[in-house]
Amino acid sequence: MSTLAIELPLETYRRLQERARRVGRPPESLIQDLVEAALREERMGEGSGKSAREILEASGRVRPLSEALRRRIIPGVSLKEVRSALSQAGGPSLSELVLKQRGPHS
Repeated sequence: MSTLAIELPLETYRRLQERARRVGRPPESLIQDLVEAALREERMGEGSGKSAREILEASGRVRPLSEALRRRIIPGVSLKEVRSALSQAGGPSLSELVLKQRGPHS
């Protein structure tokens, strides 16, 4: 077996420790499994059956919408239609609105 040393941002390492503690395993063992799983998925390619959203949610990069946000969705209106309506209104783009709601980066 080979050894690999990596440097992680402090926040990433903290999240890794929390996750390892939740599953009752040492961080090193958890990292090994995560790397192996990622490489297996890569090898499987598009046939893995997972959507980009599922992969991002599994990695902790995306969270599901809250119930409050789900209630604001208008059934039958596509993202393309929303973007078109916003561009015709002359206001900020959808991306600008999202960035404004997220607030300043720390």
